[in-house]
Amino acid sequence: MKQFLLILFFVPILLFSQTGVKTIFNKSNSPLNKETITCVKTDQKGLIWIGTLEGLFCFNGNKWVKLTTKNSKIPSNKILCLETKKEKTFIGTPKGLLIINNNNWEIYNTQNSKLPSDKIRKIKIDDNNIAWLATSKGLVKYNKVFESVLSSEVTGIKNDDFISLDIDQNNKKWIGTNYGLYSYKDKIWRVFTTKNTAIPDNHIWEISVDASNKKWIGTKKGIVTISENEWELFNNKNSPIKTNIITSIVYDEYDRVWISTPKGVCSYDGKEWEKHKMEKKKTRVQNLFIDTFDNKWICTNNKIIVYNLEGVEFRNNKLENNKLIVSK
Repeated sequence: MKQFLLILFFVPILLFSQTGVKTIFNKSNSPLNKETITCVKTDQKGLIWIGTLEGLFCFNGNKWVKLTTKNSKIPSNKILCLETKKEKTFIGTPKGLLIINNNNWEIYNTQNSKLPSDKIRKIKIDDNNIAWLATSKGLVKYNKVFESVLSSEVTGIKNDDFISLDIDQNNKKWIGTNYGLYSYKDKIWRVFTTKNTAIPDNHIWEISVDASNKKWIGTKKGIVTISENEWELFNNKNSPIKTNIITSIVYDEYDRVWISTPKGVCSYDGKEWEKHKMEKKKTRVQNLFIDTFDNKWICTNNKIIVYNLEGVEFRNNKLENNKLIVSK
């Protein structure tokens, strides 16, 4: 087994802060490809993990490291989702699940586990540190072993349709598919579609639960929110959402919801909407992520804009021995 030492060089200052409200990453100052970012997460050490369709990137606030199938045990260069919890980083790909625990790398797929599908579309971890995976063949529970919870055999929907996932404050799982919205708790599941609810479209691309336990459901025809038994629809008729295609729904440290569509970014504090203008009219937003430093990563077709009203900050992460060790 070959081992590679990817060394991160650090500057003496522990906190890097840029004056102003944004910093720009493009080909001139980073290895990121502008159109391929799929997910961004920050771990407990402050290391920023960035998933793309060309590999996994680690950013410590100063230096970049790119991990691919050529220099690491990542099963695929296509990173579909990321989740971090305590010392673990969960990475979903079309060819299996990778769990990084410090320098211990574990890969799970249909060949070496009871995982029903290699394609991991979304990962969420509940308050009991149990991982829940939206895969191409259903909802899977992972607590040292894999257990299929909702499958196409149970729900009757086709394979490759479990797309989005989140967990509410009552530990109920909400799963989005191309055939409607599912909820699951204590072996009881329900389906919500255009036929029995106010959901405007059955293609559920994004699901996000806010601090008040309100569910934000992103579809092809706008966002519908669920609070208790109240349903509310937001689209281009009653909000600054320029297009009904929702690509991201995330929250900042003030519990303001941020929504991205191909035509831009807007935010909502529960009372008022705010539209955030892009620099150029031809800029197309791919998706949006917020890290634990409250930096908004706005991924567009021509650059990555990291935005923070208080000023963009990255904390230089000191890994053990200043090294990230991977093996192949």
